[in-house]
Amino acid sequence: MKKTEPRREDVIEALKRLRQLTPTGPKDVVSVNKTIYQTMRNAGEIEIVFDRRLADRLKVLLLIDNGGWSMDPYVETVQTLFHYARSQFKDLSICYFHNTVGDRVWRDPQRRDRPETVEELSRRDPETRLIFVGDASMAPEELLSINGAISIEYRQKQPSIDRLTLLAKTFRHAAWLNPMPASLWDHGETITVIRKIFPMFELSLTGLEKAVRHLVSR
Repeated sequence: MKKTEPRREDVIEALKRLRQLTPTGPKDVVSVNKTIYQTMRNAGEIEIVFDRRLADRLKVLLLIDNGGWSMDPYVETVQTLFHYARSQFKDLSICYFHNTVGDRVWRDPQRRDRPETVEELSRRDPETRLIFVGDASMAPEELLSINGAISIEYRQKQPSIDRLTLLAKTFRHAAWLNPMPASLWDHGETITVIRKIFPMFELSLTGLEKAVRHLVSR
């Protein structure tokens, strides 16, 4: 498949759309300071002002495919996403995988020293916004077979597709950002399978706008 890297300036502009990921839950905690201020503005007539509960503040879990030749054309794009995301969110977790998620992901980019199991991920706040970044391209057995991992250290107890399905059920606000142009997606068998599990969007200006709308929907 011919791979065309998205224009860097378009991706940078697209990533700014992530700022729109703001909490949309119910306002059910009284804000003392805002209540006093608003009451003073009302010449003493009490007006109680509510804030959203702390548990509804935005959490983002970013899972990045940073390995393998198929992602090589997109390294700069993923690095841009990494640096920009770090500056935008206070409650951001970034983990890494190679091609697809097996029994674990890694919190270190080298994928050696800081593993986190899928079970641990699934115990996080279910309102967390889960965002994958990867081209979803691999040998089908890597996704579908229990023994499909390409490296012995990645051997797993369940097929990757089962792990992805668990994450999709755990986090109802989830999206997969694919740096590969959407015109090429139908040519990839594993892309087709993953699109049935997670809504997939191009890592581009238009794609990010669509992904943000999806991630903030109730």
